[in-house]
Amino acid sequence: MLDLRIYISLMFFVDAYMAFPRTYEGSLVSWKSTGTSVFDFNIRLLGRERKANGSLTLKEDIDDKHFTMEAVSFVDSNGSGNYKRMAISLAKKPMCEAIKTYWDYFEGTLKYGVTTNCPFVNRTCPLPKGHYYIKDMSINTDDWPAVMPRGYLKGIITFKKDSKVVSEQELVVHVMDRPF
Repeated sequence: MLDLRIYISLMFFVDAYMAFPRTYEGSLVSWKSTGTSVFDFNIRLLGRERKANGSLTLKEDIDDKHFTMEAVSFVDSNGSGNYKRMAISLAKKPMCEAIKTYWDYFEGTLKYGVTTNCPFVNRTCPLPKGHYYIKDMSINTDDWPAVMPRGYLKGIITFKKDSKVVSEQELVVHVMDRPF
């Protein structure tokens, strides 16, 4: 009986903790893109705020039958360039299924008609080929987990067509305590 009370108390504590506002913020440090056969990202970070600006060209319709996406993450707590792999990753999934599953984490950052006209914002599937913009995009951490490591976080997103890598996106975000 005591174990059950401890378990219930712990669950209430975790729920209450998750309701607190985020004590951190993030800013883009770099965005490197490789591969242009299907996904052609042309992104630059501009200004002191390091806002992402540029374009994404999809050279063909992106569907679940041929395209998959997966991601791994790394952390460098002190900025030395010595990244360690984190347990947080996105398992290989068909493209549209991955967007539907993980989009909540990016919804605050990419807003349709404001920072982008990319169709994945509306969870459209298949993603139609075309030329799309990203304008003045900065990181919004409101939908991220309550607890995040501080330092430099690197995410590598790999896009594959029929199990062959067609694009990799490497994003580095600096996560720091939010000034009060």
